[in-house]
Order: sequence, then C-alpha cells, then structure tokens
Amino acid sequence: MRQSPARTGRQPHEVPYRRQGRQGIGLPARSVLVLAGILAMAASSAQGKVDPAARLLEQSTSLEGPAGWLNIPAPVVTGSGVLTASIHRAIGSLNISFLGVLEGGVYFETDRLSANFERYRNLSSWERIENNVPAFFRDAFRGHAKIKFLDQDWAELGLAAGIEENSYYIVAQRYFPGLSKVTVLAGWGTGRFARGFGGLNKTIAPGAEFIFEFDGLGLNAGLRMLLAENLVLSLAIQQIDTIGEVQNLGEVIGEHLLFGITYTEKIW
Repeated sequence: MRQSPARTGRQPHEVPYRRQGRQGIGLPARSVLVLAGILAMAASSAQGKVDPAARLLEQSTSLEGPAGWLNIPAPVVTGSGVLTASIHRAIGSLNISFLGVLEGGVYFETDRLSANFERYRNLSSWERIENNVPAFFRDAFRGHAKIKFLDQDWAELGLAAGIEENSYYIVAQRYFPGLSKVTVLAGWGTGRFARGFGGLNKTIAPGAEFIFEFDGLGLNAGLRMLLAENLVLSLAIQQIDTIGEVQNLGEVIGEHLLFGITYTEKIW
C-alpha cells in the first residue's frame, strides 16, 4: 500500500489518518471570508435559537478532540461539569466543560498508546525509575482548550477561540431556523487552520444532520446522528478531494472513512 506523507510535519507511521500530498484543494482564502460575511449579515436577522435535537447533536466531538463537526472545532461548550468521551477511528478523546464557557481535554492515538505501553512494559525496573514520566505517556497525548464568547441562543451568533495542540483558532457559526435548519460555520487561525476552515450543516431529519466542511487541509462530508440523548454517531468521508489518488478500496476505507461515537455524562 502506498504511504502518504504526514500533513503536519509528523512522520507517516505516527499519524496514518492524515495526509499531506498536495496542499489540499487550493481553496482560496476569500471563500472563508465569504462565509464569515454570511455569518456577520445573519447576525442582524430574526431570532434563531437552536432546536433541542440540534443542540444535542452539538455535544459530539471532532476528530481532534473538541466539541465540533467532523474535523473542525465549533463555538460550542457542552454545559458545565459535563464529561465527554469519544472514539473516532483510532483516536480517543476526553473533554470536560466548565461554567458553560470553558472546555478542555486530551486526545490520543490508541495504536501509539498501545505501542508505547508495550515498550514501557519491557523496560527494567531501573529504567522505569529513570523515566520521570512513564514512557507510554510520552508523545501519546495531545491537549486542546476552548473559550466561548457568544452563544447562538442569546447573541444570535456563536463565537469562540481555542487551541488544538499547536494550532490556535477563532471560530463563529450561525444557525438558521425554520424550514432551512442550516448552520454556517467559518474560522481562521494558525497551523492547520492558517488557510481558514468552514462549512455547512443541514438538518435532514430530527436528530440527523448532513455536514460538508473544509478543515484547513481538505474536504470532508458525512452524517451526524443522535442515537440517544447522550450518544452521537458520526459517519463521514475525509479528504474526499484526494480519493482519486488512492490505489484500492482498502486504502479508501483505511485513510478516508471516519466512524465516531461520542458519549456525554454530567458529573456535577
């Protein structure tokens, strides 16, 4: 199987789910600015509180950990004292929210964590003592944090800023109620967000949404469905603009298919 280079400077064996190849699809930055303009104009429109089913879907996490869409963060914080656990392909995450405005957590690659643990288990007792931090923790966990400034329900516009590993960002979104039930999101930042990111989210049934997004590196499209009040399923195709470069169906499934489950529980 052909190996694809990493998208963020990591080695290919470290992060198999992210591809660099060409530089995304060359989406012009002005496209993201257009989305931002749509959001700004929408702020003056009629009141549009997010409906209950859509609000429950917002508790799902993105691939990189924070509450968000498929692989982009959203200006959403799930309540206060809410623990969120998710698994997307081989990426796990744990988040906690505070006061309805702060969110923080870690995400990790399960295969790397397993390999690191196996190496640590094979160390001698003296080698374990010499390691101030257990070897199986090293390079396995990455952090993220977010602060929400505005909420859709009372400000007609969601706005937040945060960090994912070494990438900072600011993001806004606007929900259009009524028959359309469409959410528009746009953001910009550093690192993988330096080219901007954004997307459209359309409610197709109560508790089900179709998402189309640009995550700063490529295009993603998929579904997000509510299985229970505290359980959300995500099913999507990542980097659909590079599918033509793959060799076979197995590579499509291994590198582009995204399956995720998010579980939330209020702990205080």
